[in-house]
Formats: sequence, structure tokens, C-alpha cells
Amino acid sequence: MTEPRGRAPAEIGRTKIGFVGTFEVANYGDCLFPVVYKRLLEKRIPDCEFHYYSPRPGMSPLGHYGPVKALPATLDELHFDADTLIQCGGETLALGHSPGTYNFPASTLSAFARMWLGPTVAAARGDVNFYVHSVGMPTTDLRPKSAIARGLSYASRVSLRDKVSAMRLDGSFPVEVDPMFALSMCSTPEEWEAKAASFLPNGFEPQQYLCAHISAPYLALGLRPWCEEIAKAHRASQLPILLLPICHFLWDRETLEAARSMLIGMGVADAMIQFPEPGSEEVLATASLIGNSAGIITTSLHALVSAVSFGVPFAGFGGEGKVDGKHRQTLAVAGVEHGVTAHMQDLADTIEHSLSKDHLQTRDTAIARALAGLDALVADILSQQNGMASKPMPMPPEVIEEVLAADRQPTLNRRWEIKRGLLRFIKRLPAAEKALATRRRSRLLRDVAG
Repeated sequence: MTEPRGRAPAEIGRTKIGFVGTFEVANYGDCLFPVVYKRLLEKRIPDCEFHYYSPRPGMSPLGHYGPVKALPATLDELHFDADTLIQCGGETLALGHSPGTYNFPASTLSAFARMWLGPTVAAARGDVNFYVHSVGMPTTDLRPKSAIARGLSYASRVSLRDKVSAMRLDGSFPVEVDPMFALSMCSTPEEWEAKAASFLPNGFEPQQYLCAHISAPYLALGLRPWCEEIAKAHRASQLPILLLPICHFLWDRETLEAARSMLIGMGVADAMIQFPEPGSEEVLATASLIGNSAGIITTSLHALVSAVSFGVPFAGFGGEGKVDGKHRQTLAVAGVEHGVTAHMQDLADTIEHSLSKDHLQTRDTAIARALAGLDALVADILSQQNGMASKPMPMPPEVIEEVLAADRQPTLNRRWEIKRGLLRFIKRLPAAEKALATRRRSRLLRDVAG
């Protein structure tokens, strides 16, 4: 465990906690983090207020919190309204600009660097306390990232979400369980069931339906093989299917609408395959529908985490042939060694096997491990308040420059940088941006149908 370092107690009055993540992205997991952290922390830290920081400003599209403030774009602009920052969740420990969701000019920090480098530099100066808690790394590049490890060593405290991420950071930081495994502790079982009941379609009853979800990037084999597995699970269980969008920014609704038409064509009755009522996209509403189902088949990591938290059977698919990806790794740290398959054709068998298991012990183990990690984080935060932490160590200029050089590396490709600049220009023109989004959506759905 990294030794906690931070500000002197005289500088701290009421605890102002700022969550750092991608909270303005319309994705269940991203928007769930601050909701669960807030509910768990306000029970453990007296007299605190909460702030929310993301690479872009905005409002949470799926959670009742905000506003979400923009993280500083450069190291010269570092300023935070909070005195304690917590980077929570996701695969956000990385470096490098991209042309995707966060396309920022090369003269500024990338989205990744805004989320961890800026807060780390601020912590090393003594401006804030910065905690990286149970965070992962993108799996597109599995090489070691020593520059990131050296930079993070100046944060107040760091832990990783899985063993692969820890290994890629030179084994410098411990692994702690994702606090989202404690999601079910945020309300009583009666409150969760009442919430779910308000979003269930006619004819669906709590604990008497299966949730089904898939996002388009996981459909390398096309939509039909997935639908065949859902139809098989439906016939074996005789339960209705609730199609549950999770990754809204990836057009899950449209993908699942196409799947519904295909499933009806396969003989599944119209009334037996439905969507939840409007408003269910709010993260706690989605969580309640997972928690009150008889089981879920999904490609979403945090839908799986939610199922574990509620003691619900599950079948997870992390991509064809991906034997040891983020789904399996994250669950394994929580003590869950089943329920994830690397082959789409095994989904129906996986959920059938899961339906026969007792998930209560698995749930209790996962929650206990998640809360143990969270309580360790809280102990460090409180030690800062009580003046028990060591003084921050300034980050040497050569370490900062090493990290910044790695962050700029992708922008050295001139052709790629021209493409990024063109995409940023299009985003400034509403009509052009809408046309581009429509084209991407049409291409995605065409690939799904194929």
C-alpha cells in the first residue's frame, strides 16, 4: 500500500470530495461510480460535500448529480474546488490523445492525463489529496507502462482494479475490489424491488424475468448467434426477456430493437420480449431491474458487477476468444470465478448453469472485499484530516516531462493528427456533427445486421 501523503489538517475544514471520471458519458458503469461512492462515503465521512470532474463539462445523462466540471486542460491551469480528489472506476489509467469520445488539441493534455496526471501534480504540490481507487487500464495495449507508474507514485494513494493492470504498472500498487460490488447496500431490498416494479412492462414480475443486453462492439460474429443464445435461454427457462440498454452512447437501444425483431422471427412471442418503461436509463433504475431479475446475460462489466452485488445469476461475454479480459479479471479479485465465457455459443449454457447456483455466498464475499478496500481508502482520507499523513513530495520536472512526452506520442503521426483536427472542426458545426453521428450509427447497425 502506498503511504498516504497530503495537506496539513489546518488547511482542511469541511471535507470537499471531488470524484474524477467520465461521468458525462451515457454509459451505465461510468455514471454509476459517483452515485455509489457518494452513498457509501457519506455514511463514513462526516460533514462532506461532493464535486464531479470529467474531461468535458456537462450534466450526467443517467444519474441525478452534477454539474460535472471540466478537468484542467493543461498543468498551468490546475485548480480544483475540492480538497480531496478520488479517481474512481473504469479503464482510465493511460496516456495519449485519440480521435474518439475525447478529441482534444495536442497542445493540451489528453483525456487520460487530465484524469490522473493533473490531479497527481496538484497533490505533489500540496494543493489537494489525490486518491486513485480500484482503477483499471485499457486493454488495447498490454505493454508495461513505467512512465505512468513513476507519475502515479506522487499521488496520495493508489490501488488498481485487477492484477493485469497492477502488473503493467511494475507491481508498484496493490489491487483492491471495485466498490461497485457494494451497490446493493445503497438501498433496502424493498426499495430496490419497488423501484424495479415501476419500470417493468406489463406481464413482467420481479424475480420472474431474464435481462438480456449486448453492445454492438461485441458482435464480431453478427447479431444472429447472440439471438440464438437468447432464444435458447428463453426456451430453457420459460422466462420472459427484458431487453436492457446499458451503453447508451453505443446505441444499445437500436441494437436491441434489431435483436427483438430477429427473436420474434425465431418464434419468441412478442409479449415475452420487451423493453423497460421510459426512465429506466437512470443508473439506479437500471440497477434495480438487474437486481430484481432472475438473471442477466450481458457484455457489460458493471452489469455483471451489479448482478454479483444483488446475488443474481449471470452470464457475461467479454468478446469472442478473450479468455482473460477485464470481465474475468475484475470479478476474480472479488472472489467470483464463474459466469464469464469467451464464446458466444456458450451463453445459454452459462446462464443455465448460473441459474442452478447459490449466489448468496459469492455476493457476501464480493461485498465484504469491496467494503474492505473502501474502508482503507476512508482511513487514509481521515488520516489526512487528522494530520497523520506525511508531507507531499514534489514531482521532479524530468518525471513530468517523461509523462507528457508519452502523452504527446500519438500526435506525432501527422496524417492521424490531421484526421483528429478535421473531426474537431466538424464537432463545431452542429449539422455536420449530426450527419457524422448518423453515418456512424447507420454503419454500426448495418454491421450488426450483417
